[in-house]
Amino acid sequence: MQGVSGMGVAGQPSRWSIEKFGRELARDLRSRIPNALRRAVELAQDARKASALDTDHAFGPVRWKQQYESLHEQLRDLPAVTDVHPPGTQVRVTICQDHLLLPWLYARRRGVDMRKVGGPVKSQLVRDLLILFGPKSDYEEPTLPDMPLSPDEARDRTLLREAIERLTPRPKVLLIGFACNSDDGLLAVSWGEAALAPGRKLEWGPVEDLSTPN
Repeated sequence: MQGVSGMGVAGQPSRWSIEKFGRELARDLRSRIPNALRRAVELAQDARKASALDTDHAFGPVRWKQQYESLHEQLRDLPAVTDVHPPGTQVRVTICQDHLLLPWLYARRRGVDMRKVGGPVKSQLVRDLLILFGPKSDYEEPTLPDMPLSPDEARDRTLLREAIERLTPRPKVLLIGFACNSDDGLLAVSWGEAALAPGRKLEWGPVEDLSTPN
């Protein structure tokens, strides 16, 4: 994939996001999406405090579910917004103007460039949707005769594929990456397009940083 990055002049939407959503909707999304993620993280912080635990055993699961729910709550009154419940999951994925908006935690500290995160994508739902509906990687891993399939290659995604393919037109995948932790809250937000490359790593195309609410 060929990538561009950054924001428009004075924090305005970039040409890439304007082409996807139009200027007004792009501007609205750039404001609402960080607010939704901040709310999700705050709810997870509240759960951790209520648990009276010194670990993040309560923070992580609440944050994971609320990142989807809060996103839908913040965006549902916008034009061209709907949602889909992927089979086998407990969340609904928000769709805006034919884009699946997938929140993805990429770091737990400040100053990390989303595009340079080297580890594999851990979220099974994100991997599944990228494999089925995301851009294709520029790199094709060579296969050897009789080489066993990887777990991702062998995974049956029939129900998920059918659920998404009922949507017309078929949506694309847009990743909403964010950094947070249970002590400091939401630290950074970006959105962009990426292909899932071998090793469950991301191959980035266009990326745009979003403002983090105070």
